[in-house]
Amino acid sequence: MKVSTCKCGGNIKLDRCLMEGFLVGCMKCDKCGEILFTPEQTKQLIKLREANQVVEGKRKIVKVGSSIAALLPKKVETYGIKEGVVDKVRILSSNSLEVQFDKDIV
Repeated sequence: MKVSTCKCGGNIKLDRCLMEGFLVGCMKCDKCGEILFTPEQTKQLIKLREANQVVEGKRKIVKVGSSIAALLPKKVETYGIKEGVVDKVRILSSNSLEVQFDKDIV
């Protein structure tokens, strides 16, 4: 991979960063921490914003047999989200969960 140099003299490397609440690929200076985006990374952030508009909001939790489930709007199917595609669920904090799918959805 070609190493780029930041205006501070540090090296800009491929990284992941939290931007607008989304965990996305970015380019980050190892010295000053400046964050930059390639055109492809910018497109990915825009796609995430658009997908989030479909999903974001309060959702109802319902009982299904001896389990519970979160109801999502039908529009999420356009992103490939359907029954049986959850790979992993984990607790992130005292009031949030992370749901990972077995394939990219955006």
